[in-house]
Amino acid sequence: MTNPESQIESDNMIMESRDALQELRRSFIELYAAIEADVEAPQDVARRFGLNRNLTWKLSRVITAENPFAALNHLPGNQGITLALQAIEKGGAPRAAVSQVERALEEFQRVVEAHADDRAQLELTLEAAGLLAREAGFESGRELAFRGNSAIWGVQAKTRLSFAVLGPNKSDESLCDIAHVGGIIGVRRLRPQTEWRLFHIQQHDETGTAMAQLFRPQPLEPGEPDGMPGLISGFSSPSVPHIDIRRHSSGVEFMLPAGPVGKSGVFDAFIGFAVRNLPRYRNAENPSGSIATLVSMPYERSVSDILIHRKLLPTGGLSAKLYGFPHGGLDTPVAQTVKNELPMTERIVQLAGSPPAVAMSHVPRYGQLLNHVMKRMEWNASEFVGYRLVMDHPPMSSKIVLKWDLPERP
Repeated sequence: MTNPESQIESDNMIMESRDALQELRRSFIELYAAIEADVEAPQDVARRFGLNRNLTWKLSRVITAENPFAALNHLPGNQGITLALQAIEKGGAPRAAVSQVERALEEFQRVVEAHADDRAQLELTLEAAGLLAREAGFESGRELAFRGNSAIWGVQAKTRLSFAVLGPNKSDESLCDIAHVGGIIGVRRLRPQTEWRLFHIQQHDETGTAMAQLFRPQPLEPGEPDGMPGLISGFSSPSVPHIDIRRHSSGVEFMLPAGPVGKSGVFDAFIGFAVRNLPRYRNAENPSGSIATLVSMPYERSVSDILIHRKLLPTGGLSAKLYGFPHGGLDTPVAQTVKNELPMTERIVQLAGSPPAVAMSHVPRYGQLLNHVMKRMEWNASEFVGYRLVMDHPPMSSKIVLKWDLPERP
């Protein structure tokens, strides 16, 4: 149960931090106006007042930040700000304008001391609340977790791909079919004895009931009797090791056995399955549809893509949620509640073009993979609309869910 006093303290921290940062930005804006400095030319400000160019660049980014919290990515330390103010005042800035910045800095420091041990702790708290998104060049909590989990568990990968295509069923307009490709690019063992789950194929309705028996997934590739079920060999590395298959009541696990460490053992693996005759319209057990990307190992990034036929486009659009499973156990829809929802700043974007332009540097031959899947499903890619969610250093163990409401039966 949430502690009301803790919630109030958290809200106070957010409001006071936002107000203090906004006041600090406002005071810098007025200082720059007083000295007629161009915020878009930090190098000129550096030359004019004898300051380090990196320092004036940071000040410019603070002033032009999208919002107060984004300014934290570039806000110099107290010593750097003090040096800048001394040089700017010496160069002719009015004392009143400089004093405004000094008072704003003092207020921000008071907020830090009131709500956190130091500024780093405040930033971490704001990031955990989903209010501070780290920019390129800054180590986020997720990136640090990726590196730490890689060292702890002895395995990592470059990219986790979840690629789904939702299209109409050929024989019954009240049904639909889906093809789902799971890919892991750049799998690397850091310890030779590491065994790890690469994929977990599951199907559940909204109540958490397993649907694998009712709607049995069929591999997109015919495969060989002694091969890996569902492996798309034409896009996987020739060096893919033999994967242990474990079947249980809720799905199928694909387990990576122990093997070579480092570059010699790096590989890409893609598996693909089709599920046909799924309900197109909502019912009591299934008011919505969704696809999920399971984050079960340290990834540098995840890519969740879905292509939807124009006839099946949801009127309410798609939503994205990130669910964590800190205590282990079920990762079925019944466990996906607001209580274990994690904050995220990433947003779904629509892919351009017709067919949708899926190509990206993180997934080799992605356009060819799309064509391959469409050919298997006997669909025309130009009749589909694509959506994408990219997340850097997704937290493990978690699940990224793209969801949409199913329409009422006409």
